Amino acid sequence: MSASGSLATIGVAELLQIGALFRKRGSLVCTFKDDRSLTVYLQDGHLSGLTDTGSVWQLGDLLECMGLLSEAEKFRLLAEARLHGKRLGQLLLEEEVLSRTEMEDLLRRLIMQSLLYAVENEADGWFEFELGAVSETSVMFPINDFLIEITSAVDELERLRSVLGPGGGCVALSSAADLTDHVHALPYRLVQVLAHVDGEKTPMEVAASSPFSPSETLRLLSQLGRLGLVVWAAAACEPEAEVVFFLKPSPEKPPARRAKDRSSPVSPLIELRRRLP
Repeated sequence: MSASGSLATIGVAELLQIGALFRKRGSLVCTFKDDRSLTVYLQDGHLSGLTDTGSVWQLGDLLECMGLLSEAEKFRLLAEARLHGKRLGQLLLEEEVLSRTEMEDLLRRLIMQSLLYAVENEADGWFEFELGAVSETSVMFPINDFLIEITSAVDELERLRSVLGPGGGCVALSSAADLTDHVHALPYRLVQVLAHVDGEKTPMEVAASSPFSPSETLRLLSQLGRLGLVVWAAAACEPEAEVVFFLKPSPEKPPARRAKDRSSPVSPLIELRRRLP
């Protein structure tokens, strides 16, 4: 049994809700005009896996972005995984870089990135819902967990759009504001989100890459918009000079656990680049 149609008519959240409510087994395939497609696997009201043909964060890249791995260590682990025919996640667990709970949190984050893209591009997407058996997996996530976060993220995205006004697409740092004066007075959480605004990411992509939940990130983006620090990229002026800030990690967060015999420690600095007129 299968069903298909436009995501503009019935959205990703509604389709996932059907899978959760009726505890369906099968796959939900979403395709978009840019030839990107993602497949969500469902088992008895749980999300058991997701594949995405798009350019999304890989596990190693996400760990590096979050400061849990250095670039050198990421490449070392990837090479070792290929040599021994293992997945990176399996190797990270064996070397005790991450606990199983931490690994599940990262997998949930990677899945959410793809779902946020699908939600953001529903107007140009199509779906095919195919019921039937799917491969068993050792990790399954309740669908409702994703539905709650997606719904909150969509609400926050609408608030952000009302703050930024007409336009859309990617968000950028405003050239009309003097970031040099503002950045040192901003709460650290705002600065962490600001570091991911580069003029090449949409709000949902910023939400997918920041250290906070998508809905929290979008809420913080709205605050930055109200302060005049973030605008739609199309409205940003052409930069002329560059200023570079280095931000220390949040003192509230305990240091990440490190793998045994690390040769390349993670740099404690996050670089935020900003061009000023």
